[in-house]
Amino acid sequence: MKIIHQDPKEGKIKVKVETLDDLWHLYHVIEEGDIVYAKTFRKQSQRSDSLRPEKVQTIPVFLGIKVEKVNFHKFANALRITGPIVSSSREEVPIGKYHTLAIEENNIITIQKEKWKRHHIERLEEAVKASQRARVMITVIDEGEADIAVVREYGVEHIANITHNLGGKRYNADRESEEKKFFHDLAKTMLEIMERERVDKAIVAGPGFTKENFYKFLSENYPDLAKKVVIEDTSVTGSTGIYEVIRRGTVDKVYHENRVAKEVQLVEKVIAEISRGKLVAYGLKEVEEAANYGAIETLLVIDELMKGEYRDKIEQIMEFVRGARGEVLVISSEHEGGEKLKALGGIAALLRYRIK
Repeated sequence: MKIIHQDPKEGKIKVKVETLDDLWHLYHVIEEGDIVYAKTFRKQSQRSDSLRPEKVQTIPVFLGIKVEKVNFHKFANALRITGPIVSSSREEVPIGKYHTLAIEENNIITIQKEKWKRHHIERLEEAVKASQRARVMITVIDEGEADIAVVREYGVEHIANITHNLGGKRYNADRESEEKKFFHDLAKTMLEIMERERVDKAIVAGPGFTKENFYKFLSENYPDLAKKVVIEDTSVTGSTGIYEVIRRGTVDKVYHENRVAKEVQLVEKVIAEISRGKLVAYGLKEVEEAANYGAIETLLVIDELMKGEYRDKIEQIMEFVRGARGEVLVISSEHEGGEKLKALGGIAALLRYRIK
């Protein structure tokens, strides 16, 4: 994401959307009552004559929409913002009529708020920093099967599954030939995804020796790709294997700063502290009490709570924590760590000291 212009007097920030991750960040920044300005297209009826039906023409227009609904469609790569039109660059477009802006990659929009909250500014700043970091891809491989996922800002997205029937172990020549076809297919898929998603490093993991055989194959046949690959062990394959790689901290080793890896590991730390009955609070009541004591070192809040009925209370707690020099993290509900935090009430804190 790029922040193009800021107008503090009018409460406006103009940004350019560069990635799907940026749309996810904007989904958590744009709220009901905000005004969003963007170029769009609107259908306009035009009567050609009295005997023929009206023609519908699509016209380009610059609109301001007062936000009533915001929906993030990650599989359609779009953020949809719906509300009444409050300003238009064309007189024939009626003020007050409803319109939906479909915001996609490379679009430029301006967001206007009566008051920008600190966590909204922090999220935009995080999106700008994230655009300067390369993405991480995880490939979990075993005999004849591989799963590929990209670690995004909001979670882990499963991109592809490659499966080949390698045949029985007795037919060594045929099996070796099929394995090479499998490796070629997987390597080409990885290259295509890495180029499309702007991935610079790939973690190849798995429970057996297949990952080492694949790495040797890459070194001989795809040396440029092999240079971008890091090998890791896992006990299982599939989605569970992908999250095992994240929990092991391999993503952090590859890139020193990664949002999802940090979030998953912090939630795991909360769960470990709960099991030990030590420096932790979870649930709104416990966390609020800890915040009032100034005891919170790290506050974790699931993103869904920021749009719910307790939003004002949560924001107040966040400000208390920041005032006491604590760290505040809004955790995505789109990954395993977010799911576990949700089960704890959506809010938890690691404490500096006991309060009971």
